[in-house]
Amino acid sequence: MRLFTCTDHPGFNPVPVASVIVAEDYECAVRLLWAALRERGLVKDGKLHGYHLAEIALGAPQAVILSDGQY
Repeated sequence: MRLFTCTDHPGFNPVPVASVIVAEDYECAVRLLWAALRERGLVKDGKLHGYHLAEIALGAPQAVILSDGQY
């Protein structure tokens, strides 16, 4: 399994969002994120709109900052 993050999908308020997705590959991660967003009512037109998923390598200990408040 692989680990992906997304910090630019739609949210309920104009504040930072962040999601973590565990999937076999990038395409599966996109589908899982879309389904989770749809389930929460954050995808209304049934289309994916340019979300960016970043893969986090799991080969070494690390800390990853998903959102630091800098815009």
